[in-house]
Amino acid sequence: MRLCIVGSGIAATVTARAALERGYEVVMVEAGPRTLMRDGRRWLDFVTTGVRPYNACEDTQGDANTRPQGVSERDHYLIKGSRLMAVGGSTLHWSGWTPRLQPEDFELHSRTGKGLDWPFGYAQLEPYYCQAESLLNVTGPNTPAPSHPTPWRSAPYKWDSPPYPVEAEPVRHGLKSLGISYDHIPMSRRGPGGEGVGGPCMTFGTCRYCPMGARFDPTLLHAELEAHPGFKLIDNSPVLSVDMVGDVAQGVTYRTPEGGTATLKADAVLVAAGALETPKLLWHSGFDEKRLPTLGRYLLTHPMLKVEGKLLKAPREFNGREVPMPALFSRHFDTPEQQAAGKMLFSEYPEEPDMQAWVRKENLAPGYIDSFARESRLNLHGFIEEFPQAENRLRFTGAPGERKVDLHYAVDAGFQARWQWMTDTLMKVMRASGCDEPGVWISGVIRRADHSVGTVRFGQGPESGVVDGQHRVFGTKNLFALTNGNFPNNGAINPTLTLTALSLRWSHQVLPGLKK
Repeated sequence: MRLCIVGSGIAATVTARAALERGYEVVMVEAGPRTLMRDGRRWLDFVTTGVRPYNACEDTQGDANTRPQGVSERDHYLIKGSRLMAVGGSTLHWSGWTPRLQPEDFELHSRTGKGLDWPFGYAQLEPYYCQAESLLNVTGPNTPAPSHPTPWRSAPYKWDSPPYPVEAEPVRHGLKSLGISYDHIPMSRRGPGGEGVGGPCMTFGTCRYCPMGARFDPTLLHAELEAHPGFKLIDNSPVLSVDMVGDVAQGVTYRTPEGGTATLKADAVLVAAGALETPKLLWHSGFDEKRLPTLGRYLLTHPMLKVEGKLLKAPREFNGREVPMPALFSRHFDTPEQQAAGKMLFSEYPEEPDMQAWVRKENLAPGYIDSFARESRLNLHGFIEEFPQAENRLRFTGAPGERKVDLHYAVDAGFQARWQWMTDTLMKVMRASGCDEPGVWISGVIRRADHSVGTVRFGQGPESGVVDGQHRVFGTKNLFALTNGNFPNNGAINPTLTLTALSLRWSHQVLPGLKK
């Protein structure tokens, strides 16, 4: 039994590992190249230059939205820097945040009349959330903060969250004065001891290229996969089409590194190429609007707002300087009561020291260096929930295998009011934390493709979705799609943990039946 997996990110890696354990042959086909991870020399180059080792694998396309004339600039959808085409996928550069969806997020339509419900509930996914947190080296709060809306769990984290840093004191004081709850951020940030891949976190603060693998990325498991005789990874080879004969996937056709084409035969095909590339590949494989009317539609992410200001009074004195790593976040507005209007999550996001600026200074002025030794600024980042609309969609232009993304995106009528509410709320936090209000910088709408969902969503049939509850593409027998694009909605949280849980669920519930 040969399983062909398109992509090499977290979903592809988890399912490949499970398939090999069951005796399947697995061929993984990846569009991008290999990147050397956990390399000390490359890490040092990154720290001193700011250029990440996988920089050449990131998207360079800016705003991908072809907005109709007169549509507001707030409707933009940025691609640049949001995806990676490389062995390991976009999880190579994720920040490691691993919050769970809330139970009500699986019941959006039942509770609000908007969007769709998921084909299963939180309780059915919860055991796989626990497995995913173990796999991803998640450190989190084993004693949730009182009154903070934390999803229930059936097993503790492997590692408990470390204490809050001193630099978090102003915002903690401000949140307490406003009656806004908060807690430690669950993060892929392995603690000392115990089982797990990679090494324990050394708090370097360079999580997007962790030199010891404390922040999980799929390549931590690839050595194990490639040592297996039943596994093969083909890189630098974008898949051009899934080869269908009627309702049966026969394999895939891909472009070779030399520029030619090759065909790979398979007994089943799993497309795990992300929320943007997966629908494009299905389209180029013959799944047009007649076969799958919702393919590429209901595109969704959660826009981000940044606010930054100077603290009038710095945190209490301490020796040295803590590495600037996010430590706390607030899900105070991530509740059933907020769901109909759109949830909001926000976090403290400390400013990082800019070593490039240090080396560009002709004279390293003591005052400049001291500004980093005694942090006096507060940065907050907030995500806000948006709701699915059929007209927010990918446009299927260009040739198979091209990276360029073309899409249409426009916000709903209530977005501006909700955005203003989030801005006002974060400004209250800045004031209560002791910021110089006139000097606070407020970003515009930042809508990036990192957390895109909805384009290959679950549904009850092809009229409402692209895949069933087992990720099988409607109208096919052995073609599956496993991606963030399956999410009908995403609340206001980061999707990687949920995608990992879905991958473990598929491996447990669907994979065994492929041989039948």
